[in-house]
Amino acid sequence: MSAVLLLAFGVLCALLVPGVGVAFCILLLVIQIAFMAVRAAVARNDAPRLMQPGEVVAPVFSVHVATHEEPPLMVARTLQALAVQDWPAESYEVIVIDNNTADPALWQPVRDLCTRLGPQFRFVHRMGVTGAKAGALNIALEQTREDVTHIVTVDADYVVAPRFLGFAAQALRKTGADYVQFPQAYAGCARVAAGVDAELEEYFRTNAQMADGSEAVLLTGTLCVISRKALTAVGGWSGRTTTEDAEIGVRLCRKGYSGRFIDRIVGRGYLPFSLRDLEQQRHRWASGNLQTLILHSPAILFGRDDMGWHRRGAILTQLTAWLNLSLIPALLLLGGLLTGWGGNMLLMLAAGSVLLSFADIVGRLVWRGLRDETPWAVFAAAIAHRLALAPISALATIEVLAGRQMRFVVTDKTGTVRGRLYGFPIISFVLFTVAAFALPVALQDGWLTSAAILALMTPFPAALATARTLDRYRVILTRAGATA
Repeated sequence: MSAVLLLAFGVLCALLVPGVGVAFCILLLVIQIAFMAVRAAVARNDAPRLMQPGEVVAPVFSVHVATHEEPPLMVARTLQALAVQDWPAESYEVIVIDNNTADPALWQPVRDLCTRLGPQFRFVHRMGVTGAKAGALNIALEQTREDVTHIVTVDADYVVAPRFLGFAAQALRKTGADYVQFPQAYAGCARVAAGVDAELEEYFRTNAQMADGSEAVLLTGTLCVISRKALTAVGGWSGRTTTEDAEIGVRLCRKGYSGRFIDRIVGRGYLPFSLRDLEQQRHRWASGNLQTLILHSPAILFGRDDMGWHRRGAILTQLTAWLNLSLIPALLLLGGLLTGWGGNMLLMLAAGSVLLSFADIVGRLVWRGLRDETPWAVFAAAIAHRLALAPISALATIEVLAGRQMRFVVTDKTGTVRGRLYGFPIISFVLFTVAAFALPVALQDGWLTSAAILALMTPFPAALATARTLDRYRVILTRAGATA
């Protein structure tokens, strides 16, 4: 049975047998409140730990750049930035692992550039790679020089600072950590997409920073530096989830390795160029992190690994950062109002769950914006962008819980215009339309259901605003030659 049919059947049963729906909504409310309570408890100890200097041994880095159908000139900028690092040439190498790119026009120019950059750069092209990015990174790991002490991952669109490797070595020395994670940042945002940038940055400013106090920072795929010994000790990268970075972070924590967040921007990549691409990225993050949570939940919640409660809480807050449990309550609320089924108690509980999710989204970004003294226009835009992505996060959450197999989707960085409707927020539009029909009934029912229906209508205008923002961002970067 597909996830959609399973969802429809479950909602119908809950409406026809209100006791089932009431019990389910109570369970969801308890889970939502529990996650919020854990986040609040972890936040109390979010002060960065004191630095614990490690061994004064200069690391040898192997920088791994995984590519799949990427624009060659974009990758070239990434490699040229790595070629001018203020770090001894004999103390680092760069391995470009291109996987499953069939068109030679995309991968051969990158191969030729690696040849021109010299023996420090190696290019590997493989077809039939399984496990998506994790499979590619494992191939790069196999190709790594014997004297390498640390593995560095850099996404194909990231241009790093000349002192990136120097900063990485400094961070390892000052913290004594087994791995460190630098924040993701994006080029060209200040002019048109500061709100999108702020929405994405909130993860690092909140979740990663809180986890730093427990030395339990999870990896986020790019600008991470990992001890080779630790990476091989946990078995390398795994394609069991669509967020191989977070998954290996959990395994590193379970084995007792320490991970720190380094709050320094050392490189910038590109935002997704359309709402559809941003939605696909968020779907992958939400579904992959929930897959990881389910995979490791026995160990995180009940295991005997050498992790205290605060470390477990820090891992849990990071894995649930994109979680959204409001899809079923939203459907129960809409279905109950439009059909008259379910009863008043079910409507109130479903509305409460929807509003709690809405308050969590808004509250986290407001708290972050006030704490960082972010201009109100920027964090208001960030709230709008987070609301625009709420339906896709909720869909990803329910798909994983229903057992649907997830596919790794690479974020498109070509800037190709794929039709006027490509970035149209279809899910948000349907939600808005159905909620609009339910609004007159909700207004008669009371303030709680009315507020919940209005909350369900907000993602659509927010998504339209986000789509326009990303379209302007794409145009500016395309004119600047970023997507060539």
